[in-house]
Amino acid sequence: MSTEPITSFHVSSDADAVATAVAAGRAPGAATVLFASTSYDLAELGAALARHGVERVIGAATGRVIGPQGFAAHGVTGFHLPAKRFVMVDALLADVATMALPELRARVAALRSELERTAEPSQGHRFALLLVDAETRCEERLAGVLGMELSGIPLIGGSAGDLYFNPLGHPPGSTRLLHHQRAVRGAAILCLVASASPVAAYCHNHHVPSDKKMVITDADPARRLVREIDGRPALGVYAASCGFRRAPSGSNEFAPYPLMIRIGGLYYARGMQRIYPGGVLEFACALEPGLVVALGKPGDMISSLDGLFASMRRRVGTPELVIGIECAARTACMEREGLREDIEPRMRRHGVVGFASLGEQFNTVHANNSFTCLAVARSR
Repeated sequence: MSTEPITSFHVSSDADAVATAVAAGRAPGAATVLFASTSYDLAELGAALARHGVERVIGAATGRVIGPQGFAAHGVTGFHLPAKRFVMVDALLADVATMALPELRARVAALRSELERTAEPSQGHRFALLLVDAETRCEERLAGVLGMELSGIPLIGGSAGDLYFNPLGHPPGSTRLLHHQRAVRGAAILCLVASASPVAAYCHNHHVPSDKKMVITDADPARRLVREIDGRPALGVYAASCGFRRAPSGSNEFAPYPLMIRIGGLYYARGMQRIYPGGVLEFACALEPGLVVALGKPGDMISSLDGLFASMRRRVGTPELVIGIECAARTACMEREGLREDIEPRMRRHGVVGFASLGEQFNTVHANNSFTCLAVARSR
């Protein structure tokens, strides 16, 4: 097996200087994945990278990047996958919210066939990376279809955007995804990777489901709205379950107490992100009428993260790279609780590179309030 290393980067400068630094660390033929704070114009960044010979690149815009220097509100982070150890093929899924199911299936099948034609016998491990414009609001359907079609290939993904840290949104006409030299919006990018190194995927959160159970009784899943819980106005029931004497006016106070759903024996958090007049709640993921949910309670973010990394080390050793998709709500919680100085060294020690997302995809599930990640073993 080749020992050519994965290289990662974190650059905070103008687009041309970023492109110079990214190109300098890239071996010939390597595939490049990057994450840029929304202070960058992705079209300008893509053009600068192309001028420096970096054409096989995909990327996402975000409110916080994660790289060798930790978390940052400004800069570009990412990694290069060397061609001797990895083969990456990708497809741009334009207008993904309206893409028909047969077309999605056909695109996955074509991508899998391309990967198998290209990969070497030594590159026997597989994983998928999905980047999607959060504005499409189609991640539940997309993850469900892609995860089923990939059947056995671990999928991790993240929703690009900055609405959590910048509620006013992106400037008009701005884009959230970079595909090769093009900045695109309303789309998703699906990458399949053949790896010579073992990989391990996780969807981690530090919340604990309580014994308090509730039923969603009136909801609009397409708009991610919940009107009633247990047959009563959603805000009042949710607030009482959290122990609030009166319902808070903002969603941030609910952040430690997400609703949790059980899928395949695991609990996934569903954080609430907006309160509308009349007590209607908007969640970061869809909740359907009839769904039984448990009230989540916050666990210890540090110790639970240590447990996650210990599991990684048992499976693949100390990883060379962890592609980390951290829910923006978790990032904000870390900053608010003063945990950054404890968490960043752990991230650096395990080679985490990624971004703060507006939703995370794991196999067939669209999650939030999670650290969804994929560890890549060191070359031997």
